Amino acid sequence: MEASPVTMEGSMEGSPRSAVVFEEEDLDKITYLRGPAATAVSEASSSTKSEREKVEEFAIRRAIEKLRVFYSVLQVGMICLIGGVLLTALTEILWRLIPGPVAEGVISGLAALAWLLTSLTVVFVSLCPQDELDIEKFVAARPGLTAKFALLPLTTGALRVLEFPFPRWISFVVGIAWLLQGCASCCNGRALCKRLRRSLGRLSFVNLMELWFLDVILASTVNECALDEPGIWTSVWLSFHAAVVIIVDLWLWCRHKMRNTTRFYAACYLTLSWNSSFFACRAIDLGLGHKEWEEGRREDIAIVAAIGFAILMILCPILFAILVGQRRLFHKLASWLDHSRGRRLQDGAFMAMLLDSYVVEVGQPWWLTHQEIQEAAAAHPEQVQAKEDIASQIAGLPDHKPRPGFVAGIVIAASEDLQSFSVECQLDNHTAQIVQVDRGQEVLPWPVLLQMGRKGLRCVEWAALSLQVMRTNGTNATGDDFALSRPVGRGEIIDFFVSHSWSDNPAQKWSALQLAVETFYEKHGRYPTFWIDKFCINQNEIADGLRVLPVNVMSCRKMLCLSGNTYHARLWCAWELCVLLSFMSMEMALKQIIVLPLCESALMALTAFETVQRPAATIRTKSVDCVE
Repeated sequence: MEASPVTMEGSMEGSPRSAVVFEEEDLDKITYLRGPAATAVSEASSSTKSEREKVEEFAIRRAIEKLRVFYSVLQVGMICLIGGVLLTALTEILWRLIPGPVAEGVISGLAALAWLLTSLTVVFVSLCPQDELDIEKFVAARPGLTAKFALLPLTTGALRVLEFPFPRWISFVVGIAWLLQGCASCCNGRALCKRLRRSLGRLSFVNLMELWFLDVILASTVNECALDEPGIWTSVWLSFHAAVVIIVDLWLWCRHKMRNTTRFYAACYLTLSWNSSFFACRAIDLGLGHKEWEEGRREDIAIVAAIGFAILMILCPILFAILVGQRRLFHKLASWLDHSRGRRLQDGAFMAMLLDSYVVEVGQPWWLTHQEIQEAAAAHPEQVQAKEDIASQIAGLPDHKPRPGFVAGIVIAASEDLQSFSVECQLDNHTAQIVQVDRGQEVLPWPVLLQMGRKGLRCVEWAALSLQVMRTNGTNATGDDFALSRPVGRGEIIDFFVSHSWSDNPAQKWSALQLAVETFYEKHGRYPTFWIDKFCINQNEIADGLRVLPVNVMSCRKMLCLSGNTYHARLWCAWELCVLLSFMSMEMALKQIIVLPLCESALMALTAFETVQRPAATIRTKSVDCVE
């Protein structure tokens, strides 16, 4: 889009960061993100807020949505944990009840799946940034989860409580404590439960977890080394690894300033690494004949299972998380849970609110359509005056170049409420016209703009486009153009937001679109959908369509920039790029942009675009997908 009724100077470079801490029960009370009824914010209260207050309020709400993402990722981890706990308990019971090689293979497969789910639990939970999550509060808010988690130490500890020389009675006690904590939290009405809850509430979940881990490591190492078996090197390595884990755990436990979440992450990773060593040593001993397996059980199945436990099911997920990066995996998982798109739509609505609350100042340029000027001249002929110096005033202002369908003017007066103002524009060399402009709209809060944008979101199919319909200028769009688009279906995401200038060569833009469509079809096996201004904005309600333009930008998967010779000089094109770049890193933004330069000079102009507008900064384009 190229024509604009406003001139904006500068852009939003970021949003203030707020240190916000919320309990989960507070999150449950906040419903404005879940339904349209919650977006009914008072316009009166919104209009009285300063720009700083609006930004701070949006930052707080964005922080709440970020916490929702954390909790959703944690929920996935907890589902994996519950599955791992139940499978572990099941395999412990089946191993002792069902003999036979087929049963051994099935049980070993279930045990491998249980270890994989346990390892994935640690990976998923550790993806959440440590400064944003308190694992103690997360578990305390879910007493049912604590009771289910108790099954793991109870089943593994109860079956080994009489082992010699180091029984697993500590694990059994930890399981009982978790079970009582969960039951006491679920029973709120009885006095006994309240007293029990107060007593058990002093027990930290992380401390109990560390105690259980230490018991598993110490008991398994001592019992393994106590066996009278040939080959001591595996026992030496296992003892050394256990000593390192125990020392690090004790060191973390003694550091009182260490956050519980950090200790939880460290204890989980250290314990899983020791478990990997334990099963690797078992596989080596069985393969070398240093260990006697249970009577009636097949050693080959035990060796394969031990190798699978050690490498594929425990070590690989952890190494994958470390090598790929926790932050990247977190964003991937959040995108899969569809929270990132919700945040993008909120970001677009906030940018729309900033544009919606734009303050008109005396002396600034303002562009009027020919129709507005003609209607004003017919209604108020007395405001047509002889004046010759306005053209020179306009020429001295920035962004004064002619625009098809518009006439440049200067704001000469504004009302106190800023809802109306007077614009003086040059009709010919000797005549000027004063036009009264009524904005006719209240400054709406961003949740309302988000709802408006979603309600009116439309797209146009590739089959509806042609070179003929692309030739007509966007300022001359008609109802027939709007009829070519359709409302977006429930859950549908538009493939491309087309950012372009109507002054650029339509034949070149059509050729670029054809190239983009062919590439998209080869990759996805279907034709893409587009958001193009003159097809997707109702020309009878163009003001409402323009005010939610940022929501339209963020509603699409990618932005398709048709960069011609005039693209970099168009205000709306710059605004569209500004919306996309405001709330994400340059690296992430460049993945959302496909630039199709219509000519080499256009690409060079776009590369120097930010340097021309703001000499202190440059825009990086080397990572942008350029198709010539």
